[in-house]
Amino acid sequence: MNERLRIKLSAASGRPTITGPLIEHITTSVTQARARYITIEGEEGAFCEGFDLDLLSDSTEDQTDSLRDYAAMLRALERAACPIVALVDGVVLGGGLGIVGAGDLVIATPRSTFGFPEVLIGLIPAVALPFLARRVGVAKARLLALDGVAIDAPTALRIGLVDEITDDLDTAVARHARRWLRTDARAQQEVKAEIAEMNAPDAEAEALRRFAKLLTTAETQRRIVRMAAGEPPWLDDSEGEL
Repeated sequence: MNERLRIKLSAASGRPTITGPLIEHITTSVTQARARYITIEGEEGAFCEGFDLDLLSDSTEDQTDSLRDYAAMLRALERAACPIVALVDGVVLGGGLGIVGAGDLVIATPRSTFGFPEVLIGLIPAVALPFLARRVGVAKARLLALDGVAIDAPTALRIGLVDEITDDLDTAVARHARRWLRTDARAQQEVKAEIAEMNAPDAEAEALRRFAKLLTTAETQRRIVRMAAGEPPWLDDSEGEL
């Protein structure tokens, strides 16, 4: 299993936008990944500027299909078996904000900006808005969608859209990765699954099932024994304390 999988939001123009092939690439990469964490990165100065305008000029049926595929991609990110990290440098607009909202960790540079411009052209962020609301709360997500105004990185940090601001994205994510690599990958996967399904009617019973399943595994029992003995629970004790 690889430690890190990088997914690039690249475009020939240097301004990343959401296209059909990009949606398919992200969905396939995330669902088939065997990695301990996944980073999603744009170009220098632009993370993602929303949907490609050519998609918006397609027929209504094609647009609906594209939005369905985009929604499936965001669900794949939200339910991925490992942490999803959005490494943001620069502009994030529209559908790009959905990708950020579906991530587990968002690290941005100081020059990054975030906005839902859909209302300015008579549209709504129909698919992305619920994912953003789960990250920042309904009231803040609603105001972003109503205003259509981009916010800067410090404001995004204050409302919880961004977790950290830094000039060195790779160094920042490496710090988190050191912790993730000490965890049980199966336990991380179950955390992601539980969060994704926590509003289901049987959420409590399902959470208890996951807990009991992990408790009986040999790896979990080994980690419990090490922790009870006052030792780091991960395998490589040479790395020191968390």
